[in-house]
Amino acid sequence: MSALSIFAGAEALQHIRDHGLSADDIEMVLGASGGPKWICLAAIDRYLISEWFSDRQKPLHLLGTSAGGWRLACYARSNPLAAHGRFQEAYMGQNYSARPSPQEVGQECRHILAEILQAEAGTDITGEEEIINNPVMRYNTLVTRCRGLGASENKVLQALGMAGAMASNLVARSAMRPWVERVFFHHGEKPPIDHFPHLPARHVPLTKDNLGPAILATGAIPLAISGVHNIPGAPKGAYRDGGITDYQFDLPVMPEKGFVLYPHYFAKAPIGGWFDKKLTWRTSSRDYYKRTIIIAPSWEFAAKLPGGRIPDLQDFYQFPDYSERRKRWDIAAAACEQLAEELKDIHDNQRWAQVAQPLPW
Repeated sequence: MSALSIFAGAEALQHIRDHGLSADDIEMVLGASGGPKWICLAAIDRYLISEWFSDRQKPLHLLGTSAGGWRLACYARSNPLAAHGRFQEAYMGQNYSARPSPQEVGQECRHILAEILQAEAGTDITGEEEIINNPVMRYNTLVTRCRGLGASENKVLQALGMAGAMASNLVARSAMRPWVERVFFHHGEKPPIDHFPHLPARHVPLTKDNLGPAILATGAIPLAISGVHNIPGAPKGAYRDGGITDYQFDLPVMPEKGFVLYPHYFAKAPIGGWFDKKLTWRTSSRDYYKRTIIIAPSWEFAAKLPGGRIPDLQDFYQFPDYSERRKRWDIAAAACEQLAEELKDIHDNQRWAQVAQPLPW
């Protein structure tokens, strides 16, 4: 049984069959929303950071939302392995009261952010400065600016606003415009995406003043976590989880020369937005993924993890006792070291052409 499933869009697959794959072929890395699902990718992150991209000289665009945005922020630190280690420990160490308020969860998220952005020992350069000034690892994230009732921190009003956006999304993704605005916080150099379908994106360059709030906001799950208000450099308002508009991405990420690497937690078609999860008829564009390589745990591998699945948000409710939840997550994270080992073997022995499959949708 292979632990990894590797899929490639048409142009990426042809390149792999003709030339194999090298780190320099990659121009962009994606990181999806999904809460604790990212834990199954932690070892892959460390492999990419420490080996694949360790000596990178040319720009690599990073685009993530929610937990994916938090992961990829670590890539852009001067010591990415240390930042990723702190992030993983802080994330897996979340411990809440029986019925945590959005404020309590928000405080824990601020602790996670502080670990990501902590200055490295022996330097007075902040994490914010490192990330925005990194000429190679160019960090970008998407955040949702809520309009109308969804901007309220009153749970009832906010829920009504989210319900309005969800109902509008049933008609078309573009119908959500009265309820939400997609905001693209991007590296100071040329952004990696020019066109955003369905919902136009407001472009906001990242600075040392708005990077932290933007990273915090992209993970601010509606109703569960307090929103981030009035981010510097962006229009006033309430900013929430980037996964609302861009959960697993349905965007034209198609670099002209290189390819997109997408370490993903599911071996299936990505879901565009948060409210598309149960809309089986709405699938991501195969054309948008023609230059993308998706790396994911195989279903057979995931079935051997605790509970027969990768970690997810339901673990907070199903296992409210921290010690039990943490034990399950530690077991899953340790088991998923196999994913990085298998990826290293595929790359070191250039078996890409043998294992890469066409997109599964």
